[in-house]
Amino acid sequence: MKNDEGIPVNVTIAPPAPRRSRLRALARRYRNLLLYAVIGGGALVVDLGIYALLVEATGLHPVFANTVSTFAAMVASFGANSVVNFKVRDRIVARFISFALVTGAGWVVSSLMLALLVDVLQSEPLLAKGLTLPVVLLLQYRLNSRITFAASTGRNVA
Repeated sequence: MKNDEGIPVNVTIAPPAPRRSRLRALARRYRNLLLYAVIGGGALVVDLGIYALLVEATGLHPVFANTVSTFAAMVASFGANSVVNFKVRDRIVARFISFALVTGAGWVVSSLMLALLVDVLQSEPLLAKGLTLPVVLLLQYRLNSRITFAASTGRNVA
């Protein structure tokens, strides 16, 4: 190649940006967390849809609506995480019970936060629900990845 003045110039092709490979490595490292968040997004649609319907259309108290919506989202999330994310099919009953207990812990945290935000601080119920989500996501991922979906240790339970 020549520049505008006709002088030859060396052209080198740069190797692929190292940032791409770092991003791929991060994606591989956090694959389960990312997929858990995507699946959680689907469960969130179920959760918020049912929650909004119950609070806005029927006037049900946010904590009671949260109970119903959390249960429906839990069932959807457990199925998707078992098959798609963590790829486990053994000890399904024991895993579901563990998942339900972890969901229960998240429900307690979100319900306490909702009671504080809505009843004490007079926050708008849908905004308050949104504020609970990151806290519950991180708590439940940590517990489910370490307990519910951990590799089997040879136990033959359910």
